[in-house]
Amino acid sequence: MSAASTSLQTAQYFTVGAMAVAIYDYCLTIAAEVELVWGRRWTVIRVTFTFARYVPFIGVAMATYGKFARPRSCNTYNSVSYGK
Repeated sequence: MSAASTSLQTAQYFTVGAMAVAIYDYCLTIAAEVELVWGRRWTVIRVTFTFARYVPFIGVAMATYGKFARPRSCNTYNSVSYGK
């Protein structure tokens, strides 16, 4: 196995690990979130909390998809984007 493929595989493992930690943290803290945050009026603090709580899921999901999705060629991108 080459060094490049080993590095890619290690990066994929870390990406999956990050997603697992994010989901585990969410599962541990959802009960407290429901009790302390849900049902309250929207304030700057609640908006900040909600943003900080849920935006990382989007980033981790995109990183995971990027690591495991089949690569597309630049020609496909260019033909769709620029009509070439």
